[in-house]
Amino acid sequence: SQPLDGWDLTWGVDADHETFNANQMFFDLGQSMSSGGLNNQAIYTTGRYPGYSITNLAPFLQSSYDLNDIFTISGGVRYQWTENRVDDFVGYAQQQDVASGKVSSADAIPGGKTDYDNFLFNAGIVAHLTDRQQTWFNFSQGVELPDPGKYYGIGKYGAAVNGHLPLISSVNVGDSPLQGIKVNSYELGWRYTGDNLRTQLAAYYSTSDKTIVVNRTDMTIDVQSDKRRIYGVEGAVDYYFPNSDWSAGANFNVLKSQVKSDGSWQKWDVTLASPSKATAWVGWAPEPWSLRVQSQQVFDISDASGNKLDGYNTVDFIGSYALPLGKLTFS
Repeated sequence: SQPLDGWDLTWGVDADHETFNANQMFFDLGQSMSSGGLNNQAIYTTGRYPGYSITNLAPFLQSSYDLNDIFTISGGVRYQWTENRVDDFVGYAQQQDVASGKVSSADAIPGGKTDYDNFLFNAGIVAHLTDRQQTWFNFSQGVELPDPGKYYGIGKYGAAVNGHLPLISSVNVGDSPLQGIKVNSYELGWRYTGDNLRTQLAAYYSTSDKTIVVNRTDMTIDVQSDKRRIYGVEGAVDYYFPNSDWSAGANFNVLKSQVKSDGSWQKWDVTLASPSKATAWVGWAPEPWSLRVQSQQVFDISDASGNKLDGYNTVDFIGSYALPLGKLTFS
């Protein structure tokens, strides 16, 4: 809606529902090895992680206002409500003991449900330098939603009693409800949109002051004070050759992920941090075809503990064909 000239209001509700189930199949190893991996006979299947569902509801209000021909300001608020439902789950190793006949049964780690909510704000300003160039600065808040399957379903079991494994303690929903972690993000950028050339460059910085960890001593989930920051520069250049079906481009994202430890910033764990990336591509799009070859380089990443993940390169071919109704895509 436009309550005033130059003032736009947008409101609505975002809603989504996600369910997750994960099983793992085990094979007769001796048979597989004797056949050179050609004959794989399944012997049993177990649950790998507890099943869960996540429901999100988020009403929002967003506004923008043209101060003059150059500057546009914007701002908004969002209320996000999340509910997690987790299934009962017998420990992963204990399921294997039951399936292989070592024991007859085992206690289940109790499931349950929990919910949490957050108010999130954003604000920004855009400067229209020319008809084709803009620069902007944005502040926004988001919520890092923890993965229930990653935290729940962990338990300590005692020795078998009459073929039954008793549960001693566990990480479960009732004792340790999860909560969302709020993240503050800042971005400063510039873009140019020409007839054939389109380019963009942006610097970003995001921070959070909490993290979720599993305390394996007492089997609870702790929300710890743990300052983290991610910052970097990303950019893209796309060029569409005049009077041609050809185009080419490249983009990159160079970033650092750090956690504050003993008063100083250190590299974040490689299992959690994201690596820097660069991509180059060439496209050809004679109607009704659209074809593209791209190469992506993922760079090495290491952490303060000396762990390292080696970089790698991939080459992809992506295409689509426009049909009378919809399109066919392939890669």
